[in-house]
This record gives sequence, structure tokens and C-alpha cells, in this order.
Amino acid sequence: MNIVERNPGIRYRELLRLTNLSNGVLTYHLTELTGSNFINVDRKRGVTRYYSVQISSEETRIISHIKNRVSRNILLLLVERDSCTLSEIATLINKAPSTVSWYLQRLLNANIVKRRPMSLDGVYYKSKFYDVVDKILVLRVISKYIESPLDNVVNNYLEMVEEL
Repeated sequence: MNIVERNPGIRYRELLRLTNLSNGVLTYHLTELTGSNFINVDRKRGVTRYYSVQISSEETRIISHIKNRVSRNILLLLVERDSCTLSEIATLINKAPSTVSWYLQRLLNANIVKRRPMSLDGVYYKSKFYDVVDKILVLRVISKYIESPLDNVVNNYLEMVEEL
């Protein structure tokens, strides 16, 4: 429980490594902790993350995204610049537009980022602007839940796999 409280959004495999427990023992304890409402579990797209019950659902929604460096960089950029197009984001964070598009879609689906039409003097263009829905909440969550060294290793590995 202490590890989950110190590492909100921690994944099962990370818990296995940090606790040195066997698979069955860890599963038993996690089942007991979730059943007793000491921790919450969030399962999305085949990824399971564990959170303290003290963390709000609004924060857990953002934490799961800021654990990833690309999503976090997109959010920080949008908070800093107010609005950006997909191509501006891709250039500024040095990622392929297809990669940025994939992460933006996840952030849009989670209602963390919104998309609005780009217009100038009443003329609408094909490009869209992206903005953060609640900048204060996003900044608070990012500053409160700093990336752990283990997250850094996992993100480096995931980025290598994405580039293949």
C-alpha cells in the first residue's frame, strides 16, 4: 500500500519488481487492498494502474497520461502556449505527426485536451487548434506527481519500441 501511495498510477509489473513478491502473493494482497477499499484499480486498454483512494478520479484520469513522456510533453507545451496545431506540436516536441496525433487522440478521448477549428477573419481552415481543458488541474497534477526513475526507464523503452 505504501508503494502505491508513493507511486500513483503504478503498474502491476512495477509493483512486482519493487516488492520482490511472487506473482500470486502480490495478486492476493492487491485483491485484499482493493476489496477493502484501501487502493483503487484502473484498467484501460489492457493497462492496469493502482492508486491510493485519496486521489480523485479527475487526478487519476490525468496521471495515467502524464506517466508517459510524450503525453506529458504535449500537455506542458499546450499549457505554456495556450493553443497549437498538430504540426506545431510535432515540431516543438520533436516527434512524428502520426505519433503526436495518436497521443492527442488519447488526450481528447480522456477530455484532457480539446480541439477547436482554426479560423482567421471568419475563414475556417483545415488545421485545428488543440488546447488543455483545465490548465490549473493539469499543472497541479504534473507538479504533484513527479516522474519516478522507474517511469523514466519504462518511457525510454516504450519510445524505442515506438520508433521501430
